[in-house]
Amino acid sequence: MITKLFEPIKIGPVELKNRVVMTAMHLNYSPNGLVNDQFVDFYTARALGGTGLIVVGGAEINDQSSGVPLMLAIKDDSFVPGLKRFTDAIHEAGAKTAVQLYMAGAYSFCGLKGLPTLAPSEYTSLFTRQKTTAMTLDDIYRVQDDFVKAAQRAEKAGFDAVEVLASAGYLICQFLSPKTNKREDEYGGSLENRMRFGLETISKVRDAVSKSTAVIVRVAGNDFVPGSHTNRESRIFAAGAEKVGADCINVTGGWHESRVPQITMDLPQAGFVYLARGIKESVNLPVIACNRINDPFVAEEVLKEGVADLVGVARGLIADPEFVNKAKDGRAPEIRRCIACNQRCFDHVFQLKPVGCMVNPRAGKEASTVYAPASEKKKVLIAGAGPAGCELAVIAAERGHQVILCDKEAEIGGQVRWAAEPTGKHDFHYLFDYYRAVLPKFGVDLRLGVEVTPDIVSKEKPDVVVVATGAAPFKPPIDAVEAPNVYQAWDVLSGKVLTGKDVVIVGGGSVGLETAIWLASKGAISPEQLYFLTLHNAESTEVLRELMLKGIKNVTVIEMARKMAQDVGPSTRWVLMKELEMRGIKLITQAKMKDIQENAVVYTDAEGNDVTIKSDSVVLAMGSRPENSLVKVLEDSGFNVITIGDANRCGKIGDALDDGFALACRI
Repeated sequence: MITKLFEPIKIGPVELKNRVVMTAMHLNYSPNGLVNDQFVDFYTARALGGTGLIVVGGAEINDQSSGVPLMLAIKDDSFVPGLKRFTDAIHEAGAKTAVQLYMAGAYSFCGLKGLPTLAPSEYTSLFTRQKTTAMTLDDIYRVQDDFVKAAQRAEKAGFDAVEVLASAGYLICQFLSPKTNKREDEYGGSLENRMRFGLETISKVRDAVSKSTAVIVRVAGNDFVPGSHTNRESRIFAAGAEKVGADCINVTGGWHESRVPQITMDLPQAGFVYLARGIKESVNLPVIACNRINDPFVAEEVLKEGVADLVGVARGLIADPEFVNKAKDGRAPEIRRCIACNQRCFDHVFQLKPVGCMVNPRAGKEASTVYAPASEKKKVLIAGAGPAGCELAVIAAERGHQVILCDKEAEIGGQVRWAAEPTGKHDFHYLFDYYRAVLPKFGVDLRLGVEVTPDIVSKEKPDVVVVATGAAPFKPPIDAVEAPNVYQAWDVLSGKVLTGKDVVIVGGGSVGLETAIWLASKGAISPEQLYFLTLHNAESTEVLRELMLKGIKNVTVIEMARKMAQDVGPSTRWVLMKELEMRGIKLITQAKMKDIQENAVVYTDAEGNDVTIKSDSVVLAMGSRPENSLVKVLEDSGFNVITIGDANRCGKIGDALDDGFALACRI
């Protein structure tokens, strides 16, 4: 039973109604740094959804803070009226709110505007690839004053708290770390000196705001950067922050340049809670645990175990603004849970697009996607219970239509049902856990194991017939692919076929590369075996790592293009490429398949030479095509048909959900 999550708690002078904190995220909703309707509508929905504390930002404190457009700003008084409009809306909706004071330092792109990129020392940033300017003492005092003035503006704008950003590799982190701080004055050298800039900043902010405003400090519990700080140093800094007036410590993990995944589904649920535990053991302040907490039961366990006092739920609240209310009302299965795909949140940040959500078509479009009960109730028959069909069914039924949802398989989910787990997308099943909960709630007549035919349509006499039958794998029109040792990646992943020892995969997109990892892991020890052997010190660390990464198959991927994984977003591509390298998978680009032989594959390289690779199995991962043969069958029988999702045009899951949602709102 979830109870602890909904207990009130005080952060310094500010009392929160529950222990859920929506932590700060870049949303790209703020042209010229200004609050607008999209920004207010997005966060108001989360406040109405029951969130206790909403932290917005980062908010630029000066012109050198970021250097990129679309970030929230608090760098002069002209931004205060818009921020006040925001805080008024959040307070009216029943939540408290804080603003994160943002200064990126070496992570800033302000050099693009002709401004010096400030940092503790001169070096080339691994994140921006820009050269930094070592801060003078005047620079240090000026930036600290910018933090102070921003905090005072926050108070004028009605924020309940300010958050000093000392995590993720930003400026305060750069002063803290011996990796980036090479100064020889009082701000460099010993840990005490390296902490000085951050602790002075926190102290000055605390002194600058009234006693009714809380000061939160967001720290990196571990930098995950070789030669930088671990949880040991973070504990010392957090204790120092408490001494100079911090009211709460918000704990995350890693820098942007870390090579440890931080928010992808590679990180287990609540995987960095141990960092918060380390901080909590060193301070007497409320501590927020963060990263990959998108399940209210997991959040409850974190709190009951006492390793943290509050939980940060960021993307989980993008996915479902009603996360808190649903959990509180005993409707946890109805939560649209974040699946950690990063496709429309973190990837959009890098691409300077407004943040959205793959599993929530309304995210960032709250005002324009309001739907009302249908003025005319209709009977809707849907063929296909994949993402598009399920989303259409739920929204159409919620609007009052009579919906029949059919699928020829015994389970909902389409391709996702069998493709997610072997490709490491284990969180994708949460999407269909949600649909299984809400389809019956809204009265959808779900018929599994039923293939839609003209006879069924004639019998049901629907007002609307929708084909959402998904996609099928593309098969090139060459005779060689008919050989008995040639398989489709879909058949391999679904367990319909087995491959041999030497496997060549044709196609270096996400499907081909994820299939390669899955095949290369065959024969490697399982996580359970790794835990057992580690616990009992049965093998050395070197042997364990080899057993974990080395399987029984030799896997090669060939790709026509110059680059692998071109359909994978920037926030997850590096993780994928890292694992391909660790598992010893051979990647060959600019390789055009020429022939498939009994024991080999022949390709033509970039210079026009034919190259032969030993292979007893060939796996095709050359894309997909719409599977819409049912459309013609129904149209030939005289029915009007609407086609959505991959059956209309192949795309990602989010595109399918968008199609289903949009059609449901039009009917």
